[in-house]
Amino acid sequence: MDLEADMTLAGRLVARDEDALREVMETYGGMVFGMAKRIVNDPNLAEEVAQDTFLSLWRRPEAFDSRRGGMGSFLVGVARNKGVDLVRREESVRRRRDSLAAEVEAMSAIDPAADGLGAVDDREQVKNALAQLSDMQREALVLAYFGGRTYREVAVELGVPEGTAKTRLRDGLLRLRQLLASEA
Repeated sequence: MDLEADMTLAGRLVARDEDALREVMETYGGMVFGMAKRIVNDPNLAEEVAQDTFLSLWRRPEAFDSRRGGMGSFLVGVARNKGVDLVRREESVRRRRDSLAAEVEAMSAIDPAADGLGAVDDREQVKNALAQLSDMQREALVLAYFGGRTYREVAVELGVPEGTAKTRLRDGLLRLRQLLASEA
């Protein structure tokens, strides 16, 4: 497409013309997906990045500035940035999970007589009960109770709102209490 056609499309997008968005996606979809796939190296994540790229254009079509280049270059740049952000976020989640696994492993290595739980049976019951929680509840509980973090710190580390962290902690504790009571 030429710059004049891109400018026309941009004007239609600003006017909230859905057909213009379809046209942009048909014209530049392959290019955007290709860039996303090169960055994230996963077709499913690349689709997510491409969709997010077009959604961003739909939300803020005025961000496209024809003086800085064509629509294709603009969209490829947006896709690249979103892909890099996603890779960083995925890496952060992986590191957090590895750190959490190390904390759980360290917790397992604690001397049963010194960990405040008393007997090995109690400790095993807690470990078994923790294993039955959802991953989200277990992560939050391990960070808060075994990692010594506040609910605010749990929220930041998990990348969730504070209310979500509180809910995961509360629900996890309630479920843990039920599981431990049923074993007693």
